[in-house]
Amino acid sequence: MLGLCFALSAFGAAAEKKQPDWSQLTPEQQQILAPLAGDWNNFDATQRKKWLLTAKRYPKMKPEQQQRLQTQMQDWAKLTPEQRSIARENYKKLAKQPPEKREVVKQKWHERQKLKQAAPNNAPPDPAAPAAPAAAMPAPPLAPSPSSPTR
Repeated sequence: MLGLCFALSAFGAAAEKKQPDWSQLTPEQQQILAPLAGDWNNFDATQRKKWLLTAKRYPKMKPEQQQRLQTQMQDWAKLTPEQRSIARENYKKLAKQPPEKREVVKQKWHERQKLKQAAPNNAPPDPAAPAAPAAAMPAPPLAPSPSSPTR
């Protein structure tokens, strides 16, 4: 029994392995994850691991996917901790919705993005704007731009 406890704790420790600090990342990883540089050392091991997996997949992405990811990382980095918390909660709520409801939200979100692109300087930031739908997000959950058009 004691041996099993040791084995499980060793397994848990391996799963919780400390992920590298920003200075320990390769130049390629730093370039890909540059928008997150200011926050990297505050991320927990799980968050770092997810971003490192994303950076590993990055070279295989199509250029438009790479650009989208870079934009989302930049937008996420601009959010305050409170805005990030709101975005995470919105994402969790949306993930629990049926696929039809998620699709409706996704369509509305795309419409908002088109309006925002058409008139980017006309709208004040809206920190309570809903997070992007699950289908529109890469592996690590990201939030859309902190600004969205007024209704």
